[in-house]
Amino acid sequence: MPRKVFALGNRWLIAYLAFLSAFAPLSTDMYLPALPSMAATLHTTDALSSLSISCFLLLFALSMLFWGPYSDKAGRRPVLLLGAVLYVVSSVAIVLSTSIESLLFWRGVQAVGSGGISAMSLAIVKDVLRGPVMARVITWIQTITILAPMLAPVIGGLLLTFTSWRGIFVCLAFCGLLAGGGALLLRETLLVRTEGGLGRMMGRIGYVLRQRGFRSLLLIFSAVCMPFMAFLAVSSYIYQGIFGLSPQTYSLFFAINAGMSLLGPLCYGRWFATWPLRRFFTVFLAAIVLSGVGLLCMGDWHPVIFALWCAPISFCSSATRPPSTVLMLNQLSTDTGTMTALINSGGLLFGSTSMFLCGLSFWPDSVTAMGGMACLAGLATLLGWLWVDDRSLYRKVA
Repeated sequence: MPRKVFALGNRWLIAYLAFLSAFAPLSTDMYLPALPSMAATLHTTDALSSLSISCFLLLFALSMLFWGPYSDKAGRRPVLLLGAVLYVVSSVAIVLSTSIESLLFWRGVQAVGSGGISAMSLAIVKDVLRGPVMARVITWIQTITILAPMLAPVIGGLLLTFTSWRGIFVCLAFCGLLAGGGALLLRETLLVRTEGGLGRMMGRIGYVLRQRGFRSLLLIFSAVCMPFMAFLAVSSYIYQGIFGLSPQTYSLFFAINAGMSLLGPLCYGRWFATWPLRRFFTVFLAAIVLSGVGLLCMGDWHPVIFALWCAPISFCSSATRPPSTVLMLNQLSTDTGTMTALINSGGLLFGSTSMFLCGLSFWPDSVTAMGGMACLAGLATLLGWLWVDDRSLYRKVA
């Protein structure tokens, strides 16, 4: 059994860690319905107000590359507390903002605080859990991570029925308080700390990346995020622009696709966890490639056809997340914070790259961009997986 590190017990610890992992989607998606009203209140353009999302994601990903190594030196609890303070202060400052420049600045601070909070979730799991228990907990945590962006816009829309966009950020400030309060109930989980100054601390990123097994797996499974993120980038243009669907009908198709993402980790834990890893990843990555081919050949025929070919991409991408995370975490017995930071930021950076590539003009249309990204990224990850050394894959850390 895992040692007790949370004052309320291990069950509440799992709930707390799942909450921490959902911080990024809560911080970006909850106020999506309020973007037009926010732009009107601050007398700015839609493009500038949308920067509050893209800049947040970039700084969130980059900040974890600091927080991860820092947590290996200072401990998980101090990072959680400092991240929560930054998050709460910036959220309150956003509520009081009267210009888009002020809001964007404090959104940057909020992203840095959120990075510190989110980066600790997987690190604490690795600190206190091992074996099948760790795999099950990671499966549940990543299911919540997928569920959060589905529910966050709905929650934001409900809040807008009786408050403004400022009220949404008040709620986010309260979330930061909960994260900080949970940190006060947490005993430090890091047993062995890294030594040295800032330069040596950041140098641990290079050390971890020099480990061939971890580096190979990180590249492969970061690229798995690319087809799904491509769907997020182009789906509204395809369903509404190409197929002429209403926003309401589009939201229905989007919900179906999101449901497939939610089923992925759950089905993995229920039916596929006993499969040999070599077979599991080969089958699921090959399914992404085949779905990409289907999109290229038939994706523009009908919205239902497009949805049917997108469903396996979402399902397979999310189903691979729990075992791939466990596999990467088992590559080293030290530098857990640095590993989790690289895992989290790698997926975001690769996913953001795919969204950028889908927007380039050399694609004939958005369906081709989606299908092409699924084919290219899926084939690259499949070949990478078949190439990687088995000795790295099955290494176990006591």
